Amino acid sequence: MNTTTLPTNRFPLVAASVVAAIVIVAFARTYYIKYLFDSPPLTVLQQVHGAIATAWIGLHVAQARLIAVRNVALHRRLGVFTAFVGIALVVEVVWMAIGSARLGHGPPGRDPLQFLSVPMGTSTMFASFLALGLLLRKRREAHKRLMLLTTLTVLVPAAARLELLPPLNALPRGIITLALTAAALAWAVGNDWRTRGRVHPAYVIGGTALLISMPLRRWIGFQDFWMPVAHWLVG
Repeated sequence: MNTTTLPTNRFPLVAASVVAAIVIVAFARTYYIKYLFDSPPLTVLQQVHGAIATAWIGLHVAQARLIAVRNVALHRRLGVFTAFVGIALVVEVVWMAIGSARLGHGPPGRDPLQFLSVPMGTSTMFASFLALGLLLRKRREAHKRLMLLTTLTVLVPAAARLELLPPLNALPRGIITLALTAAALAWAVGNDWRTRGRVHPAYVIGGTALLISMPLRRWIGFQDFWMPVAHWLVG
């Protein structure tokens, strides 16, 4: 491929950088600068989770930067490692979520087995977008949008941390998470409309699925059919 013919739309880089900034702010007190706060110590698994999630975010920014400067060759080589980091993140999140539920850990006021549907749903969406992005890696327009959708799923746990901070903690739970994700998707859709005159199907289908999945994950946890599944997962 002749890299000089690639467009210089920097939206993917800016969007990835904004998501990275939100994640850093959301997890600052409990991970990035926790030594400045009276935060509980992290388990080894939590430290591993933080490292892998940070690696994913950093790699996404780096990959978007490589495309912005038209270094497609290095982008493709680094993509192999990025894919393995994404797969590792899915496996680790599922492992940690099941382990936390097994130990009875969960958000205040939530039954751990009921809440298990939320991280499992988040992992499912992340894995689905990642798999589609990798399968369609030769279709550049679909690929870059699917990878952004993959990273946007990380906004769910990040926004959940932001909801615990005043004055946001006065709002109903889930409002900030849904609003932040919807705003990010609206930004992406608006960029498509501005630059292409139409919205790519990846955003239409994937973005709709992502928004629907957010209340659906919570709803599933309160359904009778979920509890046998949760008990089976925790063994």
